[in-house]
Amino acid sequence: MAAVLALCCSSVPAFQLSPSGTLIERQRADLNLPWYQRFQLGVAGRGVHQFTHPVHEQITHRIYGCMVESACQNPDSEYAPPTVIAGVRWNDDPPFRLNGSSIGQCRVQETVRVITQPVCWYRLFKDAEQKSKTTFFDADNAGGNLMYRSHFGDLQFLHAMAAQDGETASVTRERILMWGEFAWAVASGDYTGAQRLAEVPLTGFSAFFGKVGWTVQDLFSLGNPALRKNLPDIAFGSLLHLVEDSFAQGHVERRDPLAGERCPVGKQAKPGRVVSFHSYVHQDHQKHGDYDSPDALLQGLLDPGVNVVIVGQTLKAMYEDKKDWPLVRDYLECIFDLDDPSAKADAGAGFSLQ
Repeated sequence: MAAVLALCCSSVPAFQLSPSGTLIERQRADLNLPWYQRFQLGVAGRGVHQFTHPVHEQITHRIYGCMVESACQNPDSEYAPPTVIAGVRWNDDPPFRLNGSSIGQCRVQETVRVITQPVCWYRLFKDAEQKSKTTFFDADNAGGNLMYRSHFGDLQFLHAMAAQDGETASVTRERILMWGEFAWAVASGDYTGAQRLAEVPLTGFSAFFGKVGWTVQDLFSLGNPALRKNLPDIAFGSLLHLVEDSFAQGHVERRDPLAGERCPVGKQAKPGRVVSFHSYVHQDHQKHGDYDSPDALLQGLLDPGVNVVIVGQTLKAMYEDKKDWPLVRDYLECIFDLDDPSAKADAGAGFSLQ
């Protein structure tokens, strides 16, 4: 239990999430966990900074029309579909399995997620945090361990962040658009669950996913059969997560929006240009977390012309109207318009450990 209580010190990059997950996740977890591990899950979830407040869920329910604060904060509210919410949570908690581990309380060959193996997940996170000071986690040295890679390695574009200090804004944006194209292809049904990731014909994609031997179904629903029939929603939720994170100050520095500037899609007000993408490893994680809180979200909603909810509503309309990727790409290029493509990533002003 001491290991569980130790979770109180942790911070993870991205708007925060509900500690208990959604009903569809809890049902699957309850099938596999004895009562004492479910008890640990409840304690552990409340101690992980990232899984403290349902901010991502709140944003997504607002995108789907929620106007009542108490309802928006409930992960199981009947606004956004639970499968979209599961996709929104995926970027921070992607499922993976261990072939072997020296980490105590990790059940090898069983899917690792906060909802299924909370103590194992936390210990792996702290292991990755410590090793990230000298190790860069990518497809070669972390492989299918997506949690190491998404929080401390080459998949940080899933949070609208650079993989490491010095990465140029144009490279980060290129990877964001690559993921957007892939997610939209799954959301549109162009890629089914049987699609092998190694055979996805998108420029640069194989460098990240060509070695894991997975299918789209493995990527998004490993260990949770209930999600397999809803992969389009999972993929769309993942794209929403990425876009939502781009409005968090710990992730991206943006200029103020320019009055009268519009995106080509729907002539919607254009968000402020991206000055720089931040990288996480050398950030003060507590300061990062402060800008992922409910208060930070509410502050960001004060601009009635352009904010994360309005942007999400535009993407939702495109998803529901089955718009083709070129139109979606034009909109994402507008959302991620760069002030200076050569700008280099760092911790960001006010977030550095030094």
